[in-house]
Amino acid sequence: MDLLPPDDTTVPTADLVVLAFDAAAPAPASASFYVGNATTTTRTLRHPDATGTLYLELRFVPGALASLNGTPLGADDSVLVTVTPLAGEYGFTLSPAGLVFTEGLAPTALFAFGRYADPSVADGLFATRDAYVAALDVWAEVGFDAWSVAPGSGPGGVDEVRASVEAAGRYWLAAVPQ
Repeated sequence: MDLLPPDDTTVPTADLVVLAFDAAAPAPASASFYVGNATTTTRTLRHPDATGTLYLELRFVPGALASLNGTPLGADDSVLVTVTPLAGEYGFTLSPAGLVFTEGLAPTALFAFGRYADPSVADGLFATRDAYVAALDVWAEVGFDAWSVAPGSGPGGVDEVRASVEAAGRYWLAAVPQ
């Protein structure tokens, strides 16, 4: 990930209220898969429950891969990508760290949180739990102790939030108390 200096659009880690799993949530597993520059690649991470409840969907469009560790990637190249969910909370790490996406063709991430979310983490920080859920955005780590709302972050449906993933790195589903 390209680390950027904090500015007025970033917040420190301590200001984010990350959406947690409830105690009954089975943790989704990490996934590694190849993303090719010539095709659309969609991968889902699911909770290992009886219905395979969606946790995260990542979608890469053709041409999304710009470079890896400074080496340009062509139309026929592919990269092994790993997505690691963050324990106990709605978040993930996307690697390899040196992967850069093409401007305007960034992958999208869709968090689905209706079944296993624990909005009580925000009790006392927001007027209501519904207010907390309504304030959720996808946040990208942009530097040391610096987080910024991911581009295009917003509702992707009921109990879903979608955003662009502009760089490899860490992402959280979180809100900042007002």
